[in-house]
Amino acid sequence: MVWNFPLIIALLFPLALAREPEVRVLVEEGTALRVAPVEGRLLLQAANGRSLAAVAGGLTLRAEGAEISGLPSGAIAELWISPESPNGSLWLQQRRYRGRLQLLLHRGRIQAINRLGIESYLPSVVGAEMPHQWPQEALRVQSVAARSYALRQLRPEANYDLKATVSSQVYRGLESETDSTREAVASTRSLVLTHAKRIIDAVFHSSSGGRTENSGEVWPRQVPYLKSVADYDQDSPVFRWTKQFDAAALLNSFRETGGVDSILPLKTTSTGRLTEVLVRGPQGDLRLSASELRSRLGLRSTFVRFEVAAAPPAPLEALGDWLGISPSPRLLALGRGYGHGVGMSQWGAYGMAQQGQEFAQILRHYYRGTQLEPYSSIEGPQLPPNP
Repeated sequence: MVWNFPLIIALLFPLALAREPEVRVLVEEGTALRVAPVEGRLLLQAANGRSLAAVAGGLTLRAEGAEISGLPSGAIAELWISPESPNGSLWLQQRRYRGRLQLLLHRGRIQAINRLGIESYLPSVVGAEMPHQWPQEALRVQSVAARSYALRQLRPEANYDLKATVSSQVYRGLESETDSTREAVASTRSLVLTHAKRIIDAVFHSSSGGRTENSGEVWPRQVPYLKSVADYDQDSPVFRWTKQFDAAALLNSFRETGGVDSILPLKTTSTGRLTEVLVRGPQGDLRLSASELRSRLGLRSTFVRFEVAAAPPAPLEALGDWLGISPSPRLLALGRGYGHGVGMSQWGAYGMAQQGQEFAQILRHYYRGTQLEPYSSIEGPQLPPNP
């Protein structure tokens, strides 16, 4: 029997479909921002709800002192902008957004915060985080994970809840929505992952390289539902990868050691990911965390080992320089996967969907011991607030 989860949720929890929490996403920040209506007019309001103007054209707003200038009614400290139509959208810089914009001043720059219902926010996130041509079950997995992650990040005391970048989860407004991502979100509406009746921190990554990681071996705390499991990401283009480094690149990354002769593992996780390394160079040694090493060398993951490349004879190297040939590699990074390796693997979700697994089964595999339920049924401090 194939279960129709959206229909079951609608029948058992009718209020789940009516209640939609709001998220606040920092989408742009700068000294000058351009806004314009997609159609109709823009409605401008003060922070207290007082109507300021209805503008048919675009506006260039600038941070000047403690106020935002460029408005027909004069400068103001905080501004709200919404499309005239309740279901309309607006331009901010080069992208279109649903919902409203709240503009705040922060350290001499304007923060543009997109405020909208989470179900309107998610189709863009799913399309930005996962190819929209992927199987619908994989897109549903991403929908539930992204919804859970976003609601776990709600911070009423802060100016915003989420960023629009990989530091939270990628959000590009209407530009990354498609019919398939909207369908995936609608068919899982209101569903979140919970553990002990609390919404989980549903972290995800691109590809683990064959096995996901225990959260406690990568981050400070082991979470019950973020345990190492077999991955199904063999179709990932970064399941295995290599990266070469020449002497100049290594010197630029490790000036304190005068370059790199070798990189040795000091500590690894149970799956083989590096957690601490020793960098040996002509001018000394350096102990580094694997995350710092990854940042310095631009590695796809810390699931990596290093080999010293054989240097060519000096005359041939000099000839290569004279002919403009790329420098010979000094170090080879042989790696697997892309990302931190904890939680759901997106390429693994793709692989399981290709095998015929349903989204609920895939979610249970990557987030162990969790429950799938509507956010309206969650009680306690993590209950999402009303808009």
